[in-house]
Order: sequence, then structure tokens, then C-alpha cells
Amino acid sequence: MQIVKQFGLKKTLDHLIQLIYISTNILDSFDYQNDISFLRIDQSLDYSESELNQLLTYFLDLIEFFTHERVRLTQDPVDSSCFALSGGY
Repeated sequence: MQIVKQFGLKKTLDHLIQLIYISTNILDSFDYQNDISFLRIDQSLDYSESELNQLLTYFLDLIEFFTHERVRLTQDPVDSSCFALSGGY
């Protein structure tokens, strides 16, 4: 999704649109409990495991682009659609 080339938008705006797109179309929910943030992936998506990992890695790269801090996701061993967000705070 290269909006910069197509519409001549600045790189920051392109990254922001990509972050919003991933957040609204791939992630099902954000939750914060006991000082831990959780993300839940939409189970109805037809992505392979490797495609999903690439999207989540890019999602983390976008977060790092805006916050200038490294953030990691840790997958719940019981529920593969749930990830704990750590670092950067």
C-alpha cells in the first residue's frame, strides 16, 4: 500500500494510514488489564501463519516509527489470537 507514490502524500501520512488500516482490519480488540496491554487478532481472516506474522511485524515497525521505542508482541500459548504488548513504556 504505497499511497505516497500514488497520491504524493508525505511518508508520515502514508505510515499513519497503514497503521490505521492494520488496526481496524486485522486487530479485533485492544485491552488493558493489570498494567499489561493485549491485542486480539480477528479470527475470521484468511491469512496464513507466515502472512499474519509479517503483518504483525510491520504493525510493530509502524508503532516504532511513531513512538521511537521498540515494542514486542508475545503470543498467548493458550489462545493463538491473543498477544501481550510489552516494552516501550
